[in-house]
Amino acid sequence: MGVHGIFGGAMGYRGAAFRMAGRRLLQLDTMYISRHSSEWNWKNGDLVLLDWFRDVGHRLSFDVVHLLEWDLLLAERLDRLYAAVPPEAVGLTAYTPISVIGEHWRWVARPDGAREWNALLAYARDRLGYDGTPHGCIGVGPCCPRSFLRDYAAVDPPDLGNDELRFPLFAEALGYPVVDTGFRRRWHDPDEDRYFNASARPIDPRTVAIELAKPDGRRAFHPVRNSIPDLAWESRPSGRAGNAS
Repeated sequence: MGVHGIFGGAMGYRGAAFRMAGRRLLQLDTMYISRHSSEWNWKNGDLVLLDWFRDVGHRLSFDVVHLLEWDLLLAERLDRLYAAVPPEAVGLTAYTPISVIGEHWRWVARPDGAREWNALLAYARDRLGYDGTPHGCIGVGPCCPRSFLRDYAAVDPPDLGNDELRFPLFAEALGYPVVDTGFRRRWHDPDEDRYFNASARPIDPRTVAIELAKPDGRRAFHPVRNSIPDLAWESRPSGRAGNAS
């Protein structure tokens, strides 16, 4: 399985990241440096991935891409963690109808967000004939087939909304099945925040250790920004080939 880096952090660190990759200190097959600001990259992970695909990825041989953020801890093989997502589907976390998420979600509630969301929805309807039920997602840990990246890049989506709106909207509009990764089991459930959240509240390392000690415990955590004591899990060669992470 190829492991390819995308650096989207602050400009002052880009040279250091490139040098580390060149010296093989990061154990990456390639390193791609985003040309955009760190704030833009944070909001537009899907568009950064399309930049990577246009500039680098289209020359690589792979069937599925897993976009794994720096503070996403996956303590299991990818083929097991993403077992519910068929290779022809787009896998998204907490894939939920916007009507269920509610009108208070920042990306559709605030004046600027609502204006961009309505413009994005109109774009999908006018250009692609979209007439489905709009969904949102948590933009952490998505996976998608190569064909989706090719089709999505051809659409050249506008910089409206964010990746948590565009990923599900364009997957649906382009006719791809969407399957929930299951990393977060319910959108409106404060208890789920202990394991997986997008609020920048770090996961307690003790919670991770407790779950890993359970045979059926959680194996996906976000955001993890501290060392996990005695972190160990079974490692075997993956049964799925041709993936890019």
